[in-house]
Amino acid sequence: MKKITAALVTLFMSFSVCAHAYDVVNLPKSMPLSDAMGIFDSSEITYATVSDVADGRFIELGAEQIKEFFDRAENIEVYRAINPTPFRGTAINLYTSNGVMSYYPASGVQIGLYGSNNYICYKAKDEGEAYLTIIDSWYRDAEQTYPGEEIHRNTLYDFLKLPQGGWAVDYVKNAAAKSILPYELTSRYGNYISREEFCVLVGQLITVVEGYPNLETYVQKKNGAYLKNIFTDCVGADESIDMLYALGVVTGKSDTEFMPDATLTREEAATILMRAAGLMCYVGITVSSTAFSDKQSISPWADYAVTWVSEKGIMNGVEDNRFDPHSAYTVEQAVTTVDRLYDYIASL
Repeated sequence: MKKITAALVTLFMSFSVCAHAYDVVNLPKSMPLSDAMGIFDSSEITYATVSDVADGRFIELGAEQIKEFFDRAENIEVYRAINPTPFRGTAINLYTSNGVMSYYPASGVQIGLYGSNNYICYKAKDEGEAYLTIIDSWYRDAEQTYPGEEIHRNTLYDFLKLPQGGWAVDYVKNAAAKSILPYELTSRYGNYISREEFCVLVGQLITVVEGYPNLETYVQKKNGAYLKNIFTDCVGADESIDMLYALGVVTGKSDTEFMPDATLTREEAATILMRAAGLMCYVGITVSSTAFSDKQSISPWADYAVTWVSEKGIMNGVEDNRFDPHSAYTVEQAVTTVDRLYDYIASL
């Protein structure tokens, strides 16, 4: 009975910490900094420091500095990101009766884990990001610093959701650990993946493998400027569609329409995976055509790609030695094959 009571108390405490600030089941894309930190008035802050991880030192902030910072920062919009190394550079550490929360200008505020070796962070952009560099200025301009490194990790939550299908669990964990699994897909494993969602997934793969902070930076370095709003039906859709189109990884359903909400077919997935691989490695095959029993059903434009992904072990067939090229592709299947493509490229 005591063990059950203790477990219930722990569970209640873990949910009560963040329930008032944001939805811990489906994390929002953005939120005010005050929500991310769980601090809603400067009067809640009893003590504050600015520390530097590399120096292993910190400074103390006065009451006026604390109020100045929080009154300016509390409504700054911060955006969700998956970060493998959030604890670097300077950080402001705000102490309250509920604990300590830190904001790093380099990576934001860390709110929990995302599987192994990754964290969910919320970071400011644009004007908000520019203001928050005051944290670094305060530290650099301080006349006196004190020895002591402050890193406050929030490990209460692991926000990585796992699929119900046991066969895909390890692939999902591996993809998350590699930073190639977008958070948005983790609530849709059994659903069919859309053409837009697959672009987001493949774009993240390219970004990580090529070592760029985001796909746009990679495209600009590789291709220079790219055209936006290529397709008439992609207004408001993820910009990875335009970027992958510029890279030659995806094409539209027509010259003017991409059909971002349409489900992805297996042969479309094979083609996109092979084209993406072509950006990162040499693509070649050793067999002339597929050995699938339904190879006559594979579209001519997809035949080479289907042969390549099957030969490299990135995509497998289905029962009765079929590839089933026109059937829909699920999110967990998509994540699995992108994880395999990552491993294939890493093995070269």
